[in-house]
Amino acid sequence: MVDDAGKAPSNEPVKVDRRRIAVERSQGTQRRQRMAFAIISLLLLVVAGIMVAGYVIIFVMPPQQLVVRVNDVEYTRGDMVKLLRLRQATLESIGQTFKSSDDVFQALQLIVENEIIWQSSAKLGLSVTREELDDRVRGIMVPSADEALGKSEDQIQREFAEKYRQYLNITQVTEDEHRTLVQRALLREKVRQLVGDSVPTVDEQVYLHRIVMHNQDEVDTMITNLTDAIGDDKSAANIRGIFKIVVREFSRDPDTVQSGGEVGWLPIGVDEDYERAFFDLEIGELSAPVPNIDNPQNLYFFMLSDRAESHLVSERNRDVLKTGALQVWLNEERVNHDVYAVFNSEIYGWILNELRISTTITPTAVPDSPFGGLPGF
Repeated sequence: MVDDAGKAPSNEPVKVDRRRIAVERSQGTQRRQRMAFAIISLLLLVVAGIMVAGYVIIFVMPPQQLVVRVNDVEYTRGDMVKLLRLRQATLESIGQTFKSSDDVFQALQLIVENEIIWQSSAKLGLSVTREELDDRVRGIMVPSADEALGKSEDQIQREFAEKYRQYLNITQVTEDEHRTLVQRALLREKVRQLVGDSVPTVDEQVYLHRIVMHNQDEVDTMITNLTDAIGDDKSAANIRGIFKIVVREFSRDPDTVQSGGEVGWLPIGVDEDYERAFFDLEIGELSAPVPNIDNPQNLYFFMLSDRAESHLVSERNRDVLKTGALQVWLNEERVNHDVYAVFNSEIYGWILNELRISTTITPTAVPDSPFGGLPGF
């Protein structure tokens, strides 16, 4: 077939169209691939963002959330967990049980009180020197005199450094954080001693006896036996002798049996939970049954064998009174500070969960109390 000029028709336009179509198809495919890649990338970014947000919400934000503020100083959930981990390590290292329900709320109170003490220390003229702090930290970590026998100072120092490193690792606090807590505890003790100077060395006291029974025991029989045996002889010697006999027969508390029911001389303020039930009793008079605050199924019965208007306060009782004086001072001082605290079941549950996932404490790995038995921890 030929055209009007007698020439065969050319295939060039057909080839051009085919190339153009192929290029357009290729470009369309590339566009679709780029769009798919963009969509996949966006989805991956969204997923990553959700994961990051979840991580921040679950792991980053809660430890930084405010729990307590004293004036301009803030404490977070994380600060409470660190304090409780030290408490947990201390108790488990000496074979005692960590009571989360009690210790969590005590930690909250302790944070507030110790910050009030810290901010008030200047006007009291009190401080903790670096040397005192170093001595306290070393004193709870270095070997005892028997353990250090035959060891060089360098060896003792190495053992101290290793024990301290292990302790910080187990409790998951830094050295600075630990030293700050020890510093607060030392300052608290100084304030306790300062305000405790007002505690009298001589005071009115009673000589107390106590028997412990279950609420379904033969209470009436015990009362009859005790009162009949004492009779009209209200002398201290007679009361103490009879009470020991009755305690051995009826008391459910081994410690009370061992002591013969004798609590000893007590001034007002040492046993605040129960002193209203016994302090004003007549000599030889048996108190009404008083439920044990910690276990209401147990009943306390009290009796006095002596009373003195002025009697030397024992060191043990004076120590209790000093702690009470500190609490009175804290209650009075608190009104001078702007204290804010937020605590609810969600925060409580989060803190308990953090403590549960803490490393199990090996009793031999942690020394005795990091605060050397200082009050307030």
